[in-house]
Amino acid sequence: MSMRPIVLRCRAVLEEGRRKAFEQHSSGTPGMQVSTLLADLYDDVVLDIWHEAIREHATDERLTGLSLIAHGGFGRRDLAPYSDADLMLLATPKAESLAIKIAGNLQKDIGDSGIDPGFSFRTANEACRMAWEDPVIYSSLSESRLLAGSLRLYSKYFYAFRHGAMRRSSEIVKKVVAARREERGKWGDTAYLLRPNVKRSRGALRDIQLIRWIGFARYGETELERLVKLGALPEEDYSYLRKAYAFMLRLRHELHFREGKTLDVLDRGTQLEIADEWGYEGSEGILPVEQFMQDYFDNTRNVRYAAAYFVDDAQSRPLVHRAIESVLSKQVAEHIRMGPTHIWVPKDYLEQFAASLPSILRLMSLANQHCRRITHETWQAIRQAMQDRVSRPPDLETIEAFLSLLSRPGRLAPLLRRLHELRVIEQLIPEFKHMRGLLQFNAYHKYTVDAHSFRAVEAATELQHAEGGMGRRYRRLAEKRLLHLALLIHDIGKGYEEDHSIVGARIAKETAKRLNLDPVTAETLEWLVLKHLAVNVVAFRHDLSDPQIVLAFAAEVGSIRRLELLVVHTYADLVAVGPGVATDWKVNLIEDLYKRTRRYFDSGSLPGSPDDPEIELKRSAVRAHLQQLNSYEQCVKLLDRMPLSLLSRADSDHLAKQIELVVCNLGDGAKCTSSYDERFNAMRYTVIRREDEHSIGTFARATGVLSTSGLTILRAQIETVGDLAWDNYWVTDLDCPDGQPAESRHETICARVCHLLDSPDEPLPAHRRRWDSKNPREGESVNVLPTKVVFDNETVARYTILSFFAYDEVGLLYQIAVTLAKMNVVLHFAKIDTHLDQVADVFYVSEPNGSKFTNPERRAEIRSELLSICSQVT
Repeated sequence: MSMRPIVLRCRAVLEEGRRKAFEQHSSGTPGMQVSTLLADLYDDVVLDIWHEAIREHATDERLTGLSLIAHGGFGRRDLAPYSDADLMLLATPKAESLAIKIAGNLQKDIGDSGIDPGFSFRTANEACRMAWEDPVIYSSLSESRLLAGSLRLYSKYFYAFRHGAMRRSSEIVKKVVAARREERGKWGDTAYLLRPNVKRSRGALRDIQLIRWIGFARYGETELERLVKLGALPEEDYSYLRKAYAFMLRLRHELHFREGKTLDVLDRGTQLEIADEWGYEGSEGILPVEQFMQDYFDNTRNVRYAAAYFVDDAQSRPLVHRAIESVLSKQVAEHIRMGPTHIWVPKDYLEQFAASLPSILRLMSLANQHCRRITHETWQAIRQAMQDRVSRPPDLETIEAFLSLLSRPGRLAPLLRRLHELRVIEQLIPEFKHMRGLLQFNAYHKYTVDAHSFRAVEAATELQHAEGGMGRRYRRLAEKRLLHLALLIHDIGKGYEEDHSIVGARIAKETAKRLNLDPVTAETLEWLVLKHLAVNVVAFRHDLSDPQIVLAFAAEVGSIRRLELLVVHTYADLVAVGPGVATDWKVNLIEDLYKRTRRYFDSGSLPGSPDDPEIELKRSAVRAHLQQLNSYEQCVKLLDRMPLSLLSRADSDHLAKQIELVVCNLGDGAKCTSSYDERFNAMRYTVIRREDEHSIGTFARATGVLSTSGLTILRAQIETVGDLAWDNYWVTDLDCPDGQPAESRHETICARVCHLLDSPDEPLPAHRRRWDSKNPREGESVNVLPTKVVFDNETVARYTILSFFAYDEVGLLYQIAVTLAKMNVVLHFAKIDTHLDQVADVFYVSEPNGSKFTNPERRAEIRSELLSICSQVT
């Protein structure tokens, strides 16, 4: 069907107008000017179509009962290149029939011309009633302007709407804030997301609009300049908002022009490209993209703070609530009163109090101790005073107040965020300023360095009421202040060329001096920051059944006190990385390492060593399970040949069933069994097979079968018992992400494993392509971390530890296993650590004769082969 002439004309106008807007944007024209140009363009197109739609009704007197109204972003005139256009056709009751005739062509022609219209047809009463019920409709209609039609009708409607909103301001503000909170929950409830939505994430354009919507309900005004003149918005906040608004509009234009369509998510590949095109050069230890994102986070942080204070002002507690709070309050310190829910400074003392940093920290410490909120009026005075305060080194009273604040869980994390907002923490710890908005350019971390640090403190304080071992460890810590301080600064060394743990330890040492910590506490703080990744490295990348690993870790830790501090620190750090990172699997590995090390400290015995009494107890338990079998003696002989590492890791019931299977049913073919491991919330597949010297290896083949079956391998234990390959794999199932697979699924996979292991010449099916809507894959341009192969001959006595660090690809683990088999590398243990796009696979390996890989040329050959597979895997 051919398009109407009006549509063809408007499409051409729109295309040419967007081209001119792109030229303006590319030449550096400010974002608001480009938005104005686009708004004028949209006005021209919509009005042209409107005039065409009403042309045949030019003599109809009912036209005086129609008004075409732009609202939302179109009403504000801050459009992006491919924004939709929110339009409302307002009609009097008498003009409704005419409006229906006009609306059909109007909406269709606007859409066909290349503008996505959000179109509604309402009477004035309907529009108002719906706005009072729905905060989304209210917020859009609060930013209305007349495009065409009856000025009288529009003026009458908007007068009623404006005054109706002001009469209902309390209810409307509550609904609008709740709707915005719900939206933030979907798009990111922090200003420090690493893949933010520049329109909807916290601190983005939507929060500036939130101020306008609340301003309209409270004062009948949406323009920020008018809100400043009315005394509703501080001048300094207005200055920050204008700067952020210009930055965000320019950035949103950039995203739209790049894609040629609506796009508001700033992904990592685009961050790299924009940083380069906008001229960011980076600095020592900071990439250009990290510098660009620091600017982004600086702006969103300022928007977030301004919006939060404006919302607090608008939601001041009712007078009756404040009266009750005051009557029931008591004085808890000089010039500080506390009621049932809040703590505050009386107005007569507030100005002097707010200018004193020690007093502010003392107030925060009391708020934290008693779990009370500081009233908005007190916060506003403190915020204003801190903005005017000249930064100076802290005195002894300030330091003591800060350390007192750190000593209790309570509401510590929110209060520390407030101090960060006030730029107080960097007065106590100057290096903290470097962390502000610092990007961690990888898919592992979801937040900036400073946001991650506050979340780590929060994760620790939440353990105060947590069940389980980690909660008990936190509660019995006598030095919570030390733990909280270590979590606050554990990543303070990031953004420098040198290893961040080493830089951080030096800063921790200086911090301890500034805060007058005693020598023992100072040394422990420095050690915690230096070693804050030690638990992760050992638990996630080493064989915890190896007594030498536990012994080396225990020697590094040195005491139960440090062990408990480090384990709780590790847990809080892991939780703070992002949602879903602290999986049951990883937490249980941390617990396993803790229990093994604690047992060594308590008893002196090493789990898994020849003199470990638990080994003989396990042998006895397995014998008891096997006692009724006719093949008991053969089973016991096989049990006696079991390596200590396998005995240490296996539970007695599972091991007894495997031994029975081998002795009674193995034959010449492979056997595969499955069971659910509650400790790790994962399925365990055990593969037992007599090795054929001409085979590519059981591990390589089994890895391929499991991964092509849709299983994600978390960990593999590779053992040799005589001529038997005895391998265990812990996996999660892509087909059953939320629970245990059905028994038929296990049987199918086990049968498939056995068939393909016994048929080594049969090709494996292709690996599945994976799609994760929560973590979409991005281009190779974002892979800024190097692929590495590291050989370690020092950590364990018998084997070389081979570590492989790379960006994950479908089938990568299988290719690694095949390559190692091809290179005649003998595998003894494997641990797979994958998060989002990055893997750290660790293998305990040896030469076929059992020796380590000491020949540099041999290591170089293996390294070269492994690195080459990254470019081959698709």
